[in-house]
Amino acid sequence: MPKVLILGGTTESAALAKYLAKDGGFVPITSLAGRTRNPAIVSGAMRQGGFGGIGGFVDYLGADNIDAVVDATHPFAEQISSNAVDACIQTKTPLIRLTRAPWIANADDQWTAVSSVIEAAESLPLNARTFVTTGRQELAPFLSRRDLWNLVRVIDPLDKIIESSQGVVITGRGPFSVNDEIAILRKYKINWLVSKNSGGAASYAKIQAARSLAIPVMMVGRAVLIDRPVNECETVEQVFAWLEKLFN
Repeated sequence: MPKVLILGGTTESAALAKYLAKDGGFVPITSLAGRTRNPAIVSGAMRQGGFGGIGGFVDYLGADNIDAVVDATHPFAEQISSNAVDACIQTKTPLIRLTRAPWIANADDQWTAVSSVIEAAESLPLNARTFVTTGRQELAPFLSRRDLWNLVRVIDPLDKIIESSQGVVITGRGPFSVNDEIAILRKYKINWLVSKNSGGAASYAKIQAARSLAIPVMMVGRAVLIDRPVNECETVEQVFAWLEKLFN
């Protein structure tokens, strides 16, 4: 059976692995970055950790006889997506990207569009109380502003705790309900939400909660991988149809 490497870590990647395992016509192998200590269980085989750059990725594809690659990583996982394109070109391995459609602001949203996390931190007003949801790897720009108070939610506890004068770290694994998010925003008196435009339903509740409380959102837009032609789709079913056409 064809072996399909799923670059994962998202709700969609887990759904795809489950779909392929249930179908029985493919061997799904989900690759996770390894940033979470106890990742959610996925169907089929799983590996954790990086590949060691493009060269390591090329070696892995060959050594494990991978027949196709599905990039179902987070929309902001730019480095692995770029490496996947290069590695698949070098090995002539078919590649498709499962991309969530971005969120679109509606009439009741108060979004400020920015192009990076650094710009988001620089654009926040003085003394803002923020709910920073851009990930544990990108807290530095917010912590460098001593006037901000930051609420940070992570899956695993942070090794370095934020100073109490700069905010609070809470732990939790989504998805969260709109009521959950409203309760958090109210409890910590948040007046700015900082989010990446990751799209999808799994983390949209915080956007809905901010809308219902009339809290403005600093929305970080996606980077565009230019000059890198690749098949793209938006649903698990579309990926399956692509695989079926490829191997049948």
